[in-house]
Amino acid sequence: MMTQLYQISDATRQFHLAVGDGHQLEVEEYGCAAGVPVIICHGGPGTGICHYPLHYFNPERYRIILYSQRGCGGSTPHSTAHNTTAHLLQDLTTLLDHLDITKTVLAGGSWGATLALLYALAEPKRVRGLVLWSSFLSSSADFAWMYSPEGAGAQFYPEQYQQFNSQNLSWQALLAQYHQRLNGKDELLGFQAAQHWCQWERLLIAGESNPRYLLAERQHQLLQARLMVHFFTAGGFVPDGFILQHATQLQSIPSWFIHGRHDLICRFAGVQALATTMHAKLLILDGIGHCVRNSVYSEAIRRAADLLLIKLDH
Repeated sequence: MMTQLYQISDATRQFHLAVGDGHQLEVEEYGCAAGVPVIICHGGPGTGICHYPLHYFNPERYRIILYSQRGCGGSTPHSTAHNTTAHLLQDLTTLLDHLDITKTVLAGGSWGATLALLYALAEPKRVRGLVLWSSFLSSSADFAWMYSPEGAGAQFYPEQYQQFNSQNLSWQALLAQYHQRLNGKDELLGFQAAQHWCQWERLLIAGESNPRYLLAERQHQLLQARLMVHFFTAGGFVPDGFILQHATQLQSIPSWFIHGRHDLICRFAGVQALATTMHAKLLILDGIGHCVRNSVYSEAIRRAADLLLIKLDH
């Protein structure tokens, strides 16, 4: 049976928004101008606008807003300067104010879910609901899950992990090493580090590293790796365990989590604990990992977005 995703027409509006410090955000709007606003926060950090999530939201009921976070995609400049989680949260407020939106639904996966949760904690009166998938909580346990010698990836793919972390460093030392290499004066070493970083990321997401794609897009991969390592060496610029520790503050916000039990990027146990604390709905996908581009995952997210509309109508 084919997944019944929504068909989306061309963007109703495209523009760039100045947000300060010389940064501009790339923004696109779709769907119904009078509909329930939903801002989709992309992952990474650093992937930029992704159009695939558009198909989860009913364009006759939702006003769908995509944007590229600071430093990536079509946003300018591609820089880590003036680029922290606090800046990204302020950018969301600036975007909402510019669009004259008082309250919005926030949606997103992986790092996008991190950002949505942090914004809901910072500005709960501006968030009507949350639809989050493959959620990353930016705690030390989450970074260890991905990058430590004892983490899930290292246990599933020990041969490839040896290439990724040839010195068997702790995850903290490993991130520091990649940060140094990605931002050093040796350009070749920087490209090699970016290739190893992105190959590891893709392996955990899709079970393959696809090195030819990485070589063809090496400048793009260097920029993305720099941005990810910039955020991750700082623990996402949030205190360890911050989201779960403050989760009771989100209990009044209608929330849906969708998560693959076999996700090697984002720990399921942490999301399960968060959903329980928030009194949120949790759709568990057995036998599925981080990648949302399959019919089961896509259908679950679309269903959650539809159910949120029913909740908001009452």
